[in-house]
Amino acid sequence: MRSFLLAVHAIVAIYVLATPTMAILWYPTNDTIKFIKVVSGEKQERLGLYFRLIIDASNNDGRDGNYQAVAYQRDWGEKLSLVSFKPAN
Repeated sequence: MRSFLLAVHAIVAIYVLATPTMAILWYPTNDTIKFIKVVSGEKQERLGLYFRLIIDASNNDGRDGNYQAVAYQRDWGEKLSLVSFKPAN
């Protein structure tokens, strides 16, 4: 389980650091978020693997917030596809 979370943690961290807030708000901004840690994670098997992570991140203003990332992997060895990335409720 730890190696699974570590792999997903790394993928989400790279995505979060490389993607502007446009992925969250659906319109372009100059704001970015900085990954802090994975708070929790779940795995679900159905026609592939779905991973749901709650991550802690901070924005340019230094405000922390939780975000939910959902990733999908169709077959073992394939790349993970990010299904959604949004603020967690």
